[in-house]
Amino acid sequence: MNDYNEKGFVLLDVMLALFLFTVGFAALYGLSEKALSEADQALCLTEAANHAQNIMETLGAESWRDNIRRGSCIPGGEVEGSEGFFRWRVYSDWDIPDELLRVKVEVSWLEQGSVQRYTLESLYALQ
Repeated sequence: MNDYNEKGFVLLDVMLALFLFTVGFAALYGLSEKALSEADQALCLTEAANHAQNIMETLGAESWRDNIRRGSCIPGGEVEGSEGFFRWRVYSDWDIPDELLRVKVEVSWLEQGSVQRYTLESLYALQ
């Protein structure tokens, strides 16, 4: 006598296996989408940090008195600009008048409907 309970798979077993496969695949797909989104955010933040550093290095390469004279840096004010989808602002103010200048570079960009910002700040002694 043959026992049919031990032969082959029943439809319920196959449906359960397909359901579990689908749930697992959907979870992996969701994780990969999140990973791609996080990688894109990290790329934008890195580009903003590099952009802020480049602005600060450009300002630091010249005499601060020349930067102030040219309007690249205005103590007590701000200078704005944009490059690509990044907007940047340079704020500066005296910590000690005519001796110690605080310079802050803020880079902002639009990401997923909200404005993101990266700020780099430094103190410079004028000689």
